[in-house]
Amino acid sequence: MSLVENIKTALDELRMQMLGLQVLFGFQFQGLFQPGFDSLSDSARMFDAAGLMLMIIALAILIGIPCQHRMVEEGESTPRLFSAARLAANIALGPLAAGFGCDILVAAVPHFGMRFATALAMCTVGVAAFGWYGLPYLVRGDIAMQRSSPMHESQTPLHDKIEQMLTEARVILPGTQALLGFQMIVMLTSAFSELSRASQYIHVAALLANASAMILLICPAAVHRMSFGGRDEPRMHTVGSALLTLALAPLAVSISLDFYVALDRLLDTPNVATAGALLAFILMLFHWYFLPLYIRWRSNARS
Repeated sequence: MSLVENIKTALDELRMQMLGLQVLFGFQFQGLFQPGFDSLSDSARMFDAAGLMLMIIALAILIGIPCQHRMVEEGESTPRLFSAARLAANIALGPLAAGFGCDILVAAVPHFGMRFATALAMCTVGVAAFGWYGLPYLVRGDIAMQRSSPMHESQTPLHDKIEQMLTEARVILPGTQALLGFQMIVMLTSAFSELSRASQYIHVAALLANASAMILLICPAAVHRMSFGGRDEPRMHTVGSALLTLALAPLAVSISLDFYVALDRLLDTPNVATAGALLAFILMLFHWYFLPLYIRWRSNARS
């Protein structure tokens, strides 16, 4: 396989993880407004908050790769990006598995008690850890001992650049989609009226920010179709990359604001909710903007 094909496969694998994360991410937010939420103990609520933070960490890591591809490599397929994509995918599986366990515990504890729910959660994390880390280690066997031929960097064809850019939009969209579905559905629940007026306005602001992100993420496909007739043009890649990079700012704002609403409902402590929302916002900004810009600056300084 060529380097371009390897990058495409790596992006498809990131997209698979995002699709799995999408379901858990949606459950985390929507579960807060279900009738059974009030029956959760304080310890179960803490696990719910921890699970939501773990999902945000995994999401920030996964989306960081498209950001590096746009901002550091400018759409070029490079060995550094391929290595970064593999590393990010492997690291993101950790918080994803732990968050999965937290979700299982929260879902099971109202019906089966804390002991059984904890055992079930630990089994889930153990199976996920074996399937995502242990099994690949066992399967690779002697392959890891063989030195693979180095992938040589070459100019990426424009068609592949555009295709990868659209694939990266599809990597980001599942998280946006899961959050947007929650944001609109929850406003029709009776539990939403129980929120403070401030939290309600914060949720509406998060909804508008996420809607802006989704519009921007869909824009490249519309521009490709209507402005360029589906043809491969350098300007299409430039415009699409800019739209993709811009869309992540309102997405970070939206997730952070609704994380505040979630923590406020879970813990009923506005100060903790504010600190958690700021931490999530800084984490996403770091992976989506600061880290790519730093890598780009360091690369330019070396060259």
